[in-house]
Formats: sequence, structure tokens, C-alpha cells
Amino acid sequence: MLSTALCAAPAFAARPSDAQIDQLMHSMNYERMKGEMLKQMREPAEMMAMAEAGDGLSDKQREALARSLARQMSMVEEMLDWKAVAPIYRKVYGETFDAAEVQALIDFYGSPAGRSIMEKMPLAIGRTMQELQPLMKTMFERMQRELRDEVKDIVDGDGKTAPALYAPPAPPSPPQPATGG
Repeated sequence: MLSTALCAAPAFAARPSDAQIDQLMHSMNYERMKGEMLKQMREPAEMMAMAEAGDGLSDKQREALARSLARQMSMVEEMLDWKAVAPIYRKVYGETFDAAEVQALIDFYGSPAGRSIMEKMPLAIGRTMQELQPLMKTMFERMQRELRDEVKDIVDGDGKTAPALYAPPAPPSPPQPATGG
């Protein structure tokens, strides 16, 4: 009877080891993913800095701005270094997946099909973001109109004049898809 009760009890899955999670991140090519993230962050950061600085920069000022951006991107790269983020990945993946699931992911990403999928994933995500841009733009415009109308109704109901509204930010530019791959 005891063996029947034990068999009927829910199975408790083993937590993956830190070494398994590290192996999974290696299989998923974390360093390449980090490089793609940095590349996708760099261009918008440069564009934002140039827009903020304006058109009247001298060559010396442009060089100083480029050095500043390089330092900032270096800080981001340092923050994303595996030694810095490993405890986070180990915690999240360890709480989300059991050891058998992590092993299945390792096996998959270690296979030719898994490696191919990981190679193509940045392109798929970038292209998806590009395709979503019109939908996001329409949604933000609609949200802005509705918010403006609702605030106007609220303010007009009190007999006060409507304050200038903060417009929601434009949707982010899509990441540039990786070429090659």
C-alpha cells in the first residue's frame, strides 16, 4: 500500500544544477546573443546622442561624443558579462525549468537544428519587430487621441481649461536584422 501511495504522489522534478544552466547558455551561444543585443542597442544610442547634440558639432566634439558613447556601451557590455548575469540566469532558469527540461534544451540547442534555429532567431525577431511597427504606430496614435479626448472631457467637465498633454513616445525603431546567417 505504501508503494502505491508513493507512486500516486506527484513527482517532484529535480532542480537543474548551475552547471546545467551554464551548459544551456553555452549551447544557446549566450556570447553571440549578447553581441547581437549590443549591436542593436548601439545604433539607436548613437542616433539619440546625435539628435540631442544637434547639427552644429565640430569634428572634435563629434569625436568626444563617440568616445562617450563607446564608454557607455562598454559599461553595458560589462553589465552583460556572463560572470555578472550568471547568478540571474541560474536563479530564473532554476526556478522555471526542472533538470530534465534544461537537459532537453541543451540537447536541442546542441543539435544541428537547434544551432540553426539559434542562428536565425535574431533575424526572425528583427523582422517581426519591423512588421509590428505599423501596428504599434497606429496603436500609439490611437492611445494619444483617446487620452487627449478623455482628459479634455474630464477638464471641460470641471470648467477648467485643458493642460498641455504629454504625448506618449513613438514606438521604438525595430532592431536591424542580422545579415548573413
